[in-house]
Amino acid sequence: MAQLENMKPGFCVLALFCCVTISFNACKRSYQENTKEHYTIIEPSHEAGKKKVTDEKLRSGITTKNEVKKNNCFTSIPQRVIDASVLPGAEFKQVDLMGYEKIELPTGDRLLIINWGCQSYNLTFRFETSRFGTDTSKVRRWYSILTQLLYVIEPAIDSPVKIQHGIDGIHQYLKQDTVPVAYNVPLNLSRDSIVADMVFERVKILGDTAVRIDATFSLTTL
Repeated sequence: MAQLENMKPGFCVLALFCCVTISFNACKRSYQENTKEHYTIIEPSHEAGKKKVTDEKLRSGITTKNEVKKNNCFTSIPQRVIDASVLPGAEFKQVDLMGYEKIELPTGDRLLIINWGCQSYNLTFRFETSRFGTDTSKVRRWYSILTQLLYVIEPAIDSPVKIQHGIDGIHQYLKQDTVPVAYNVPLNLSRDSIVADMVFERVKILGDTAVRIDATFSLTTL
């Protein structure tokens, strides 16, 4: 009887230790399961959508409308648009549903193409040049300069955007005399069932001789 009395304190400690260990493990498993479930719930929709697209489709740039629609976007995953056989040396980077492609042109100018948009397909052509001065007030002259830059890259652009349509739109805009020529005016480039426009933003001065020229082409299918 005395031996039993002596064992009680040790037995109680052991039992308490076992209970704590079991409770800890149960809580840990519950936390891991809840964390996993929580992660699944908060996972960005575009990430979930991209997992459903096969590696082969990603490499080839082929996606179906339904797959892209699950991302709350109606355009395909951005791909390269510069044909390397025409203009080699372009660097491409994709960040989520945006694509960035940069290249140094034979003229010495630099170009960054930004591929973006969900409800429409957009390509922003961002040129940096030091060949034309920094007087941004001569708007008509800068539209003409933009056409020169677009002529350089037009043969190399492989995308739904038609650079030549933009050049033609600029020529028509410069010929009209009903409204003053200005920056940030959407030029209508629509053809058939494709609603398209181009916007030339105000030229931005980068330094003593350098400027940035941005023109965005947008396409929407009816």
